[in-house]
Amino acid sequence: MSNLDKLIAQSKKAYVEIATAYDAADINQKIVLSDSVQKAQSALVALQTANLAQSVTVTDADLAEMSRLRAKINNAAELQSAITGIIGLVSKFLV
Repeated sequence: MSNLDKLIAQSKKAYVEIATAYDAADINQKIVLSDSVQKAQSALVALQTANLAQSVTVTDADLAEMSRLRAKINNAAELQSAITGIIGLVSKFLV
């Protein structure tokens, strides 16, 4: 499995974790997170499309960063930061 495939797999897991945290959030947190959750979903779809369209190089450091960001998802205080970080990481592979 290539690093890109691994990143896509981790991104999918991260999105499921984000969606689960979003569903469990109270209405005030949902209002704050709604736009970021939508952007995370769009970034994942774009990454999957980029995988089909071109060759992208994903390093072991990129995979480690995704793992670090995923660990932050379950901490409510860091959820917004984790989502923003994941969007930023995935976006760097999109042209």
